[in-house]
This record gives sequence, structure tokens and C-alpha cells, in this order.
Amino acid sequence: LKARLANGERYFEGLIEKFLLDNLHRTTVLMEPDLEANKRREEAEKARLEAASTKLTAADRQMIVEETSRLQQMQVTGDTPENLATIPSLTLEDLDKEGKQIPTEIIEAHGRPLLVHDLFTNGIAYLDLAFNLRTLPQAYLPYISLFSQALFEMGTETEDYVKLTQRIGRKSGGVYASSFISSMQHTDQSAAWLIVRGKGTMTQTADLLDILRDVLLTVKLNNPERFKQIVLEAKAGLEGGLVPAGHRVVAARLRAHLTEAGWLGEQMGGVTQLFFLRDLLKQIENQWESVLAVLEDIRRIIVNRDTLVANVTLDAANWSQFQPQLEGFIGGLPAAPAGAGTWTPDFDSSSEALTIPAQVNYVGKGGNLYKLGYKLHASAMVIQNFLGTSYLWERIRVQGGAYGGFATFDRHSGVFAFLSYRDPNLLKTLDNYDGTAKFLRELDLHPDELTKNIIGTIGNIDAYQLPDAKGYTALVRYLLGDSDEERQQRREEILGTTADDFRQFGETLEALNQAGLVVVLGSKDAVDSANTERNLFGKVTKVL
Repeated sequence: LKARLANGERYFEGLIEKFLLDNLHRTTVLMEPDLEANKRREEAEKARLEAASTKLTAADRQMIVEETSRLQQMQVTGDTPENLATIPSLTLEDLDKEGKQIPTEIIEAHGRPLLVHDLFTNGIAYLDLAFNLRTLPQAYLPYISLFSQALFEMGTETEDYVKLTQRIGRKSGGVYASSFISSMQHTDQSAAWLIVRGKGTMTQTADLLDILRDVLLTVKLNNPERFKQIVLEAKAGLEGGLVPAGHRVVAARLRAHLTEAGWLGEQMGGVTQLFFLRDLLKQIENQWESVLAVLEDIRRIIVNRDTLVANVTLDAANWSQFQPQLEGFIGGLPAAPAGAGTWTPDFDSSSEALTIPAQVNYVGKGGNLYKLGYKLHASAMVIQNFLGTSYLWERIRVQGGAYGGFATFDRHSGVFAFLSYRDPNLLKTLDNYDGTAKFLRELDLHPDELTKNIIGTIGNIDAYQLPDAKGYTALVRYLLGDSDEERQQRREEILGTTADDFRQFGETLEALNQAGLVVVLGSKDAVDSANTERNLFGKVTKVL
């Protein structure tokens, strides 16, 4: 093959021409939604079961009852301590008592914080540029994800999208932008940042900074056709993710009822964002100049040296070479007094249902434990881990037939949430969530089980990270004000978790049974049935 290529044969081009361009064999498949399909499927299954039931003898029915009883007993019977003891495991003595530290030096570049992490990176410079989103007005927030993508997918004043993409591939190890949103402990205000990330070898650092400079300062936003394509892709992605990632949709929607960060995340990437994108497509067609004005204003406000926090992960020897280049880059960014956007989240305190054409549901229930009187203790992280592998696993997945059931706890905001994945149930799942409090209060926790869950929690905290991930983790800690002392205190609380902590947490969850909000993504039939039985949802929204 190499010889044929050397002789000038256009081998691969010939394959493309023969099998793709000149290939007349083609099938077009048109898929049309059938809103009655699920109803017919259920009726057919019911008829089949009824037909099978009429053929059963008394002995057959008795056998089914006995087998079902035996199955249910197996589902609720755990492994014996003797069997569990045969599995090799660590002990608490094997765990580090001190948390792992990430080397971080905080210096200044043109009056702005610059975090430097002296880590071996094999000659690769990792750069993060965090711009504060809190300077934006509220009306601009739904545009942020699109703006992040547009920075690198619209081209610049001197290069179109294709040439820019090729340049990025040749001259760097990759660049992209994403938003970081999180609640912050000890305050109701959230952290909201647009983070531009890039990497390159030491021979590429000048090119990397040139790319970032061109993108941030000269991105060509006045291209309605290209921007419309970006919006269509984002819309399709959100719609396509409703079923595969329904639990995340529910979790985001639930948090949007409870915290500013949750509300913000929903504006920028949840169901609210999906509705926004559908409307935006019409605006692009009919009011492009107003859309362009918003995008240009976002760039003007965000790309501001006075809102920047820079983050570099690189060994000390190479940093001494990269530092002058980076400081020159930062100095070349526009600088202006940074104002603060006024955000007024609308927290709806009623439970809601989101309907899609599906046979399964994603059921969520949660609330803010801090507002229910709970004081943070890191044992909650151990308990969360335990519930996902014990009670919720058994009740939601094994017995309930869902693909998954788990709990989440955000220590920054205090939001605790139950979630299920591809769940055939709805009300039964909510009843099981409410049973968690009683389960924890009455739990007779074996010491070995407690130890395993402590080890698992520490394992999540101490998970291995590559140098760039360590540097980014340190940046996130800085943006959230998460100190080494606070992390060490949490570690000690985790290592010191007792069975009493489980029972006390059960008391907290008892209050959540009454005060918790419910968000469900699922079939309209399941939602209507639940509302008829319990009048559960104050709001029902058709999403798809």
C-alpha cells in the first residue's frame, strides 16, 4: 500500500469515491412518533397476561405465590457477616489520616490572582482562565453555554471556523470553554465562572496564547447560519439526553427550586434552557441583530482582565519560561471596572412533573437540610454512599425494578435529593424514599459495614488525578473558598463516623418527608395517575 501511495495512486480517495460518493445503494428511514404506541403495548401485555392466567391450574397459582414469596425474601435478605468477611478489604488503619495537598502558589499578574501548581507535567503547560459570570445581567444567562461554544466554533476576523479548528489542532493540545456553577458554603450566593481551558507543549505556548487572544478578542459572532447550527445541535443534545440522562434532568430541576446555583444551572443547561433554545431559533430567523447584540455585549462584559482568575499547572523550571508570556497575554486583555449583575431567582415551592413519551420515570425528591435545622457533619457523605448500596439499591432497583436508585448531598448548599433511574414506578418510589428515615433510625449497622463505607467515601475523595486534574481541582477549591483546614476537618469527621450518626441523620430525613419537593420526568399516564391518587403536582409541563 505504501508503494502504491508513493507511486501517486489516490488509494483512499478512490475508496471514498467508489463506496460513498458514487454509491447508489441507500436506504432512507423515516421515524414518526406514535402517541398511542405505549397504550397499545400495555393493552396487549394485559391481554396476554389475562390469557395466560385463564390457563393456570390451582397448583400453578400456588407455585407462583410460593416462588414470588421466596424471591421477595431473597431480595430483603442480606449477606451474612460470615460471607462478607471472606471478601478482602482495607481497614481504617490503612487510610491516610491527613488529606492530600496540591502544591499551590498564589501570585499576581496585573493585579489579578494567578494560581501556580508546581507539578511534573512532562513539559505540557495547562492553562485555565476563569472569568466571573456574576458581572452579567440576568437576561444574558441563557446564552452562556452557546457563547462558550461559539468562541471556538464561529471563526475569527482572520480565520473561518474550519481554519481555526485546524490551527487549534496543529498548534496546541486543545482549547475549549465551559461554565462552572456551584453553591458556596456559608452564603446563599453561588459561584459562577466561564472557564477557558487550554494546553500545549512548551514549544506551543506562544501559539496557544495567540489562539486564545484571537478567540477572546476577535471571534466573529456575526454569522447567523453558523450560530443557528450551534443552537440546533445544543437543542438536539438536550432533547436526546432527556431519556438517557433523565435523572440528571430531574436533579437539576429539583435544585433549581432550592438554590441560586441550581436555578442558574437550569437557566444554562436544563429544561429551561431547552425551552429558551426553541424560542431562540425563531429569534435568529426574525431578529438576528438583537441576538447578535446580546452576544457582543456578553463578550464585552466577560472578557475583562479585572474579573479574571488564571490557573497554571506546570513544573517550576518550565514555569519560569512561560510566566513572561502569560503575563504579557493577561496584560493585553481589556480592563474595565467590573459591575455586578442583578439576579433574582424565582424559586417555585411546588412539586412538578415533566412529561415525555416514555415507558419509564425518573423520580426525584429533595430539600435543603440546612433550612430544616441540620448542621453539616461529613458523616453525611458516608451515609449517602451507604444508602446507594443498601436501602435504595434494594428497594428501588432490586424490588422496584428501576435501573438505579441513589441519593445525593451537596454540602455547599445543604440540598439532599433522592433520585431513581429508568423507574417503572412513581408513587411506590416516593414511599420508599420516605421510608429511608425509619430505616436509618432503626438501623443495626455492623461495624464491618460501617468501615467499608468509610473506606469507600475516602476512596472517592482520594481518587487518583493526573496533574491537569489536580490543578483544576485546586482552582475550584480557590473559587469556592474551600480551605485546607475545612477539608481536613471533613476528613476527620468521615473517619470518625459512627452508627449514631446514621440514626441522627435519619431524624433529619424525617423532616424531609413532609417538607421535600418532588420532581418527576416521565410518562403522562403515570403523572396523571399519581395526580389523581394524591394530587401531587402543582405544575405539569410537557417537555417533549
